[in-house]
Amino acid sequence: MMLGFSDPWVFTGFVITILSALFCIIYGIINWNRGGMEKEGDYREEIQWEREEIELIEKLP
Repeated sequence: MMLGFSDPWVFTGFVITILSALFCIIYGIINWNRGGMEKEGDYREEIQWEREEIELIEKLP
């Protein structure tokens, strides 16, 4: 039949697999660096939490 496939459903599955792989590659290239930038203030809360944790650990016997 088509390219040596005996059943059109096998061919359809093959085509869908190739198209989904291409979609994933294109989507990854487009969104490669999106969302990677964090705001400057994002670390302040985490640093404060770390300081409080260190103080609590130092107070332990």
